[in-house]
Amino acid sequence: MAVDANRVIAGGVLIFVEPEEFKKFLELKERPLVIVGETGGFKKTKLTMTTYEGAVIITRGEVEIPEDAVLVRAETLSLGK
Repeated sequence: MAVDANRVIAGGVLIFVEPEEFKKFLELKERPLVIVGETGGFKKTKLTMTTYEGAVIITRGEVEIPEDAVLVRAETLSLGK
């Protein structure tokens, strides 16, 4: 399942992890919600996010996403100021 979103705004507890650690969070759920998109002005950064116990887990760069994941492709990601 893939969903396109015009804009996703994330707030609350944001935890940045390395891609290897991020994959471990995806393995904790049967059908994880995964949000992918870019943030930044002149220098775009690709981000991949999921949720766990109320926190937003974020990694930079490419991550292998499980086939059974609920995937949201966001045009713009805003992590706040």
